[in-house]
Amino acid sequence: MIVHRKETLLRHHAFTRLPLVHAAFVDSYGCDLRGNSMGVNRLLFICEAGEEPSVIRDLATTTTLVLTPGRVCFLPCNHVVDLHLDPHLQFVSWQFSLELFYGVDVFTAHPRCEVLEEVSLVDEARLLVEREAELGTLWRVNEILYHLIARWCQTDSAHLQQRVEKGEKYRPALDFLRYLGDATTTVGQLAERCGMRRDTFSRQFRRDMGLTPKRLLTRVLLNQASARLLAREASVKTVAEELKFSSEFYFSRFFKQHTGMAPSVFRKLHAGF
Repeated sequence: MIVHRKETLLRHHAFTRLPLVHAAFVDSYGCDLRGNSMGVNRLLFICEAGEEPSVIRDLATTTTLVLTPGRVCFLPCNHVVDLHLDPHLQFVSWQFSLELFYGVDVFTAHPRCEVLEEVSLVDEARLLVEREAELGTLWRVNEILYHLIARWCQTDSAHLQQRVEKGEKYRPALDFLRYLGDATTTVGQLAERCGMRRDTFSRQFRRDMGLTPKRLLTRVLLNQASARLLAREASVKTVAEELKFSSEFYFSRFFKQHTGMAPSVFRKLHAGF
C-alpha cells in the first residue's frame, strides 16, 4: 500500500484560525462615517431597508454599494470605506478573522468590498442569531463563513501561496505573539524567537509577509483592544491593564492615533457592525 500524505494541507489546517468576534441583529443603528476601517472582516446581511438609502462607498474602487434587503455585503479587514446607514436599517452583523498566521489575515490585501444577492442566506442569518442552540448555531455559522470565504478568497493567488510558504520560518515569533503578546512586546523579542538579529528579522519579515513587524504588533494590539471593547462592558481602564499599557491615558492615545477615535467612541460607533 502506498500512501501520499498531504503534509502541507495538514499543516495549514492545524494553524488556520477563524475566530468569530462579533454577531448581532441590529434593528436601530444610524451612522455617517468617513474613512472607516476595522482590523476584522465584516459581513452585513441586510434584512429591512430604512427610510432613506443606506450605502457603502468603497474608496479603493470608488464603487457605491446600496444596502437593499436580501443583500450580503462583505467589508474586508483594513479596507477603507465611507458608511451611511439609515437609523431604521435592519441587518445581521458578523465580524471574523481568517488567519493562516497569527495576526496576518488572508483578506488583508483583498482589493474591494463584495456584495451578493442572497435572500435565503439573509433570512437564515437572522434566524441563526436568534437561536438558543449555541453549538448547532456555531457549526452552521462556520459553514456559511467558509462557503463565502471559498467564493471570495483568491486561493489560487501565487502571492498568497508564496506568503504562506515563506511564513513558516516566522512561526515561533507569531506563536509567541499569539499567546504572550501585549503592549510590552517588542520587535526584538520576536526576532529572538526566530534566532535572528532585529534588523535582519525586520527586513526579511517585511519582504515575506507584506508588512513590517512593528505594523503587525500595532495591528494585533488594535484587534485585541477592539475585541475587548466590543465583546463586553469592560472599562477602558480594564482593557488597558489587560493589554499591559502603562496607563489608561497611553492606551487611549495609542488607540486614537491608529483609529481616529477614542476607545469609548469606537465602542459606541461599532457595537452594531
